Amino acid sequence: MNYIFLTYLIDLDTIINIMSDKLKRLAKNISELLSDVSTPQDTYYSLVHLMKKQSDYFQNMPPENILKLIFYCFSYSETKSFELSDKMLNDIGFAVLFYNTGNHHREECDECSGGGEIPCGSCDGDGNVECDQCDGTGEEQCPNCDGTGEIEDDGEMVTCDECNGYEVVTCGECGGDGEKSCGDCSGGRQTCDYCDGQGEIETDDYDYERNFIVTWNKSIKDRCEYTEGDSDITMSEYDFDRLRDEFIKLSIDEESANLADWVEINEMYCTYYNDNPKMFLNSAFNLDTTEDNIRAYVKR
Repeated sequence: MNYIFLTYLIDLDTIINIMSDKLKRLAKNISELLSDVSTPQDTYYSLVHLMKKQSDYFQNMPPENILKLIFYCFSYSETKSFELSDKMLNDIGFAVLFYNTGNHHREECDECSGGGEIPCGSCDGDGNVECDQCDGTGEEQCPNCDGTGEIEDDGEMVTCDECNGYEVVTCGECGGDGEKSCGDCSGGRQTCDYCDGQGEIETDDYDYERNFIVTWNKSIKDRCEYTEGDSDITMSEYDFDRLRDEFIKLSIDEESANLADWVEINEMYCTYYNDNPKMFLNSAFNLDTTEDNIRAYVKR
């Protein structure tokens, strides 16, 4: 049994080496097709762009092979060899880090559905109201004859020449329309008081950015592993940016939550670390795991 098991291990190792050799040959062929391979991150973006253009070829390639291809392409473009990529791949670890932007999350106002305006309550959104001068009739009592239809002329009562005896004239306030423009709105719309016309309201939640990274830097890996899921700060956002050539952002998500008071602004916290996680690939790499736990950082 030991002999059979050993043979299986050797065969499996051989298969892995064959697959790696195929990927390295592929990296040589496509490196010249990539638009930018100056950094590992740029190589990743360029490869993703190429994958979208040639999706039929790449769609069945496992995420781990795509990941290797990123390193192989970068290494070959930089050194015309794969020693650098082999070393980097031998040291990689995966982490999820987030930071609080300090901005309260804004969401669409329910009152105005995000438009910043609501129908006017005075005119029911019509933009016009009934003329109070003529009560909506479009006519008013003739001021020349006080609505009698007649006036005195040399002691005789004659037909009023203003209203031709009809006792009323066209309303001077509304021009005979029976309604006039609403004075409380513009075109039937009013500024939403609930959001002050912004279309959004500020919530108690904070916006945060979540980064799923792969890194070969020992200090980053150690720090992520040490601070995973606790209140210790992993690193500052400044250091995260300063070390940007020591990791690849595989996916970036902008989300929001009612973060705990101890989550400081612009500090990075590690919610997950693993040397060999399960991943899936759609438009970007994502974790196939429930271990990425932001809940530890949310106010209870």
